[in-house]
Amino acid sequence: MMFKRILLLVTCLLGSVLVVILLCFFSNGCRHNKNNFIRLLPPSKVTPGNILDFKTEGCNFAGYSHDSIYIGNLYTPDRLVRVDSNLKDTLAVRLGIPNHTKLTKGYTNLVADNSVYTLDGNQPLLLEGNNSNRILKPVSKPPYFTQAIHTEGNSFVLRVVQAGQNKLVTYRTDSAGFKMPANLLERQVDGIFCTDGNLVKVPNSNKIIYVYYYRNQFICAGDHLNLLYKGKTIDTVSHAHIKVDYIKSLNETTISSPPLYVNKQSAANEKYLFVHSALIADNEIAKSLEKVSVIDVYAVKDGKYQFSFYLPDFRGNKIGDFRVYGQSLYALYDHYLYKYRLNF
Repeated sequence: MMFKRILLLVTCLLGSVLVVILLCFFSNGCRHNKNNFIRLLPPSKVTPGNILDFKTEGCNFAGYSHDSIYIGNLYTPDRLVRVDSNLKDTLAVRLGIPNHTKLTKGYTNLVADNSVYTLDGNQPLLLEGNNSNRILKPVSKPPYFTQAIHTEGNSFVLRVVQAGQNKLVTYRTDSAGFKMPANLLERQVDGIFCTDGNLVKVPNSNKIIYVYYYRNQFICAGDHLNLLYKGKTIDTVSHAHIKVDYIKSLNETTISSPPLYVNKQSAANEKYLFVHSALIADNEIAKSLEKVSVIDVYAVKDGKYQFSFYLPDFRGNKIGDFRVYGQSLYALYDHYLYKYRLNF
């Protein structure tokens, strides 16, 4: 009897290991093998520009205002760096965060128009201040959230979890509070991981775009999160390749195997949506993509694919995140900020 139990345990263990190995194999296969789509790769779409070294890890984008880029840092919530658009001049900016405010690792700083915000969806907390004096004060308490973007005035779009599913809501810092329209995010597996993605604001408009990480889809919405259209990225992965397990002892749901990323970071300017793709096209060679990142470009007005271009790795680093302001693309490579000029 004991021998049978041991044999059963060993069989289960080996089976689990084999499943994980196979999932990793097929996941990597999708990343490096042909995926039944073609990229348009016209030459000279981007021109390299200046580079700025912050000399410290943990850098992230905080926003853009009056021809200046604001860079935050994961480890210093009360400090920003203001950088001119040509990456020539920098200025340290200190935020007046109220005493005894304890932020979690999920906090973010956000500069928009003439305002500056510190948000922490794990508490939840939203601090607001004027970008001239930067003295931040709490505003009405938002719901718990996992992503946030500023839209206009005192309005935000938040991603929240309700009834075990990601949902997008509008939130105002005045007495209007938050409103939950019809859910725009489409569940495929569990409602949380399968709808994970990147929330993007289209500058100088009332549009927001949500790009799914694990499938070839994105949505564009307008005022009050009314759906404008559903778009598709050019690859063929229409269903999220993820495996989700429930851990009873922790009362948590988790991804139990490496997911297949389809789309990574996203950004937008007034005309185009820029998506950092994780997949190889039929007209590309895997080895040629080892030291570049692929950016696919779509029209904001209708979501149609336009073309693609490559951003080379910098000093052994791939882009960690990027933003597009007007005709300039700014990419973070670890603690380096790199400016590119868009020629379209």
